[in-house]
Amino acid sequence: MNILQANMHRCKAADALLSQMVMENAYELIIISERYKKKESGTWLEDSSSTAVIWLPPGSNAITVDKGNGNGFVWAKCDLFTVISCYLTPSDSIQEFQEKLDNIEDTARSIESQLIIAGDLNSKAVEWGMPHTDSRGKRILEIAARLSLIVLNTGNATTCRRPGCEETTPDITLSSERLAGSIKKWKVLEDYTGSDHQYISFTINTGTNTNQRRKKTAIRKWNISKLNRSKLISAIDEQNPSSSSPKNARKI
Repeated sequence: MNILQANMHRCKAADALLSQMVMENAYELIIISERYKKKESGTWLEDSSSTAVIWLPPGSNAITVDKGNGNGFVWAKCDLFTVISCYLTPSDSIQEFQEKLDNIEDTARSIESQLIIAGDLNSKAVEWGMPHTDSRGKRILEIAARLSLIVLNTGNATTCRRPGCEETTPDITLSSERLAGSIKKWKVLEDYTGSDHQYISFTINTGTNTNQRRKKTAIRKWNISKLNRSKLISAIDEQNPSSSSPKNARKI
């Protein structure tokens, strides 16, 4: 199963490019932070604040047998594992941050399944490539230890690249130790995303034939290498003349 992890930064262009990326690369489960708007196709699950999402696009072979959500996280239990998608905002106090982590930990314990916990956790730790570990990172590592999770982030590639700012890696992927043996090809992609966050991609060997994919719908495709941002936005507006940006959308 091909899985994509993305942060949309509530950006319209990033939302359009995500759909294209998913279709062209046959991703079956997408973990999203800071979504722009709800996708109308496939299975869409989000947290109570609409910032953490799990999206199963049309034709996905992922079968959801249970689901739930809370403030800052949403989870979906598949046959062999459970995904918890998280977004922990940097504006939270350390107490609010800890309360959300406690709720995530309590939920993870109640599910009784192999786990993937992933998303933009807005924290720093040496374990995922940062030069030092901050208070939030330490708390995440403590929970990971209690839940027997390991950090999948490898290499030196950063995930957040904002012009004029230090590059960081707030986007993290954790998994149960036993499940980690079935996870392959974890990497930060260099594709243009339309956001200030890079995609993360990895695969899970579920023992099923993920090549039996959906028939690709004939829709307009973008050549990302020749992307013109203004033309992209104009084209989206032409196809969706009645749509308007959400109130919480912001420029990047």
